[in-house]
Amino acid sequence: MNRSRRALLGSLAAVTLGGCLDDVTSRSTTTTMSDRDGDGVPDRGDDYPDDPDRAFRSFHADSGGATTLEPGDFRAFALTNSPEASGDVLHYEASVAGDTPIDCLVFERDAYDRYERGARDVPIAESYSRTAVTETSLTARLDRGAYVFAVDYTDQTTPTGTGPVDVTYTLDLAEPRAEPTSTGRSTAPE
Repeated sequence: MNRSRRALLGSLAAVTLGGCLDDVTSRSTTTTMSDRDGDGVPDRGDDYPDDPDRAFRSFHADSGGATTLEPGDFRAFALTNSPEASGDVLHYEASVAGDTPIDCLVFERDAYDRYERGARDVPIAESYSRTAVTETSLTARLDRGAYVFAVDYTDQTTPTGTGPVDVTYTLDLAEPRAEPTSTGRSTAPE
């Protein structure tokens, strides 16, 4: 009997406390952060807090900078955060351990979406892409638009080898360097 009372009291305590705790945890409070331009990036993390078309000045992709790709694999990184963004400078370098070539491809966003779903006949931005390479680099100013960079070991443009490849790469996207004006002030080119 003593044991039954303890079990009953323990059950009642668990239900009561559980109900109280559940009531505390089910209430949520939202903290709103300032986002003046309405682009979804809080002002404190937005390099362009008054421009809804841009949010970041530069980034470095994948801090490790190395990957092993199996035949059919790729690694992709968004280069712009808005179709209206333009004028950013793209720089990448890639190096393969060995002599099996890969592709460094840049796609417009819509083409990349098809590529990601498995299509291998989609157009690439040829002026920014390098195909069948074991070592390459590129520095170029991007045209207006949303782009995606891919380190590619699929048969999109170059047939794959039979085994994995180790690729080391760097990828940077940055605003053009500010140019001095005749008044001595620096301005970034439009």
